[in-house]
Amino acid sequence: MDDPVDNGLARLARIAVPPALDQLEANVLAAIDDDARHRASSRTIGLWSVGAALVLGLIGGTGLGGGMAQAAGPIGIDTALAPSTLLLGR
Repeated sequence: MDDPVDNGLARLARIAVPPALDQLEANVLAAIDDDARHRASSRTIGLWSVGAALVLGLIGGTGLGGGMAQAAGPIGIDTALAPSTLLLGR
């Protein structure tokens, strides 16, 4: 009795291994190494970006970045003309 699975495995055993498979492990390890290097450089760039944003925020928050601007209200209008201020007669 011929089993199709046995026949298929016997045919597969007779096939020669392709030469491209010889370098498969080296190619996979090289790709993993490149990915690890890329992640490390991306992490470094990200940390520098966060640091620069913090420094710019501190400079802008202390007023060293320019003249002091008058504070606006929560809606962006002058609070001296807010309805609650006008009703109180200030």
